[in-house]
Amino acid sequence: MSFRMKLPSADYFSDLIKAVHAVVDEGTFKITEEGIRLIAMDPAHISLVDFELSNSAAEEYECSGELQMTLSISEMMKFLKRIKKGETLTIIYDDQARKLNIILMDATSSRERMFTLNTLETVEARSTTPKLSFDAKARLNVDAVIDAIKDSDVVSDYVKITINPNEVIFLARGELGTVQTKLTKMGAAVYEIETDKEVWANFSITYLDKIMKAGSDLSEEVVMNLSTNKPIKLGFPIPSGKLEYLIAPRIEGA
Repeated sequence: MSFRMKLPSADYFSDLIKAVHAVVDEGTFKITEEGIRLIAMDPAHISLVDFELSNSAAEEYECSGELQMTLSISEMMKFLKRIKKGETLTIIYDDQARKLNIILMDATSSRERMFTLNTLETVEARSTTPKLSFDAKARLNVDAVIDAIKDSDVVSDYVKITINPNEVIFLARGELGTVQTKLTKMGAAVYEIETDKEVWANFSITYLDKIMKAGSDLSEEVVMNLSTNKPIKLGFPIPSGKLEYLIAPRIEGA
């Protein structure tokens, strides 16, 4: 069985894989006639990525049957870093040969480059994400959240995120002092808040920073779902696909 997909922007695909790489170094993609999907958890079991790209994102899409393709994301990123602006990308996977061809074509169709990546032994891929319910949802400007996380990093390795009906609060405490950022519902950085109560949890700044940076290359908006002392879900709206993360909380007193 084989798979072939052509995307008009190689840069866009590179940003998508970089977003996956924020959580995992290798993973198994499930490929069907509808599109490609990967659900994977980092080795420490603190964060999870749920990535999907629909066939509607592609100029050309061919898939015979259902395939699983296990890749070293780290090695693939070395190839994708060679992408030049304006190039298209075609990926071809041969299930029997277990090789992935990455073909880059410049805008004038005068130069074609092909990189071949050996795939890994296929492992059974995670097929579902944990079923969680959330008490609060906030749609926020990505850059405002990144700034709040960077400010928090000045004093601590963890940040307490609170969502209430009127604002989203980032609070970090450490030996040096305290940093707090409030994003109010009436301000430009908050697009929407949906909750009738106050919820909060503490999260690793390292994980938040990696994920927010990766998502910011693809979306100007982050959708944050939260319940008290439960994992946070961060979603980045992307065309013809899905990019969502879960990060486990650090459980401690309020």
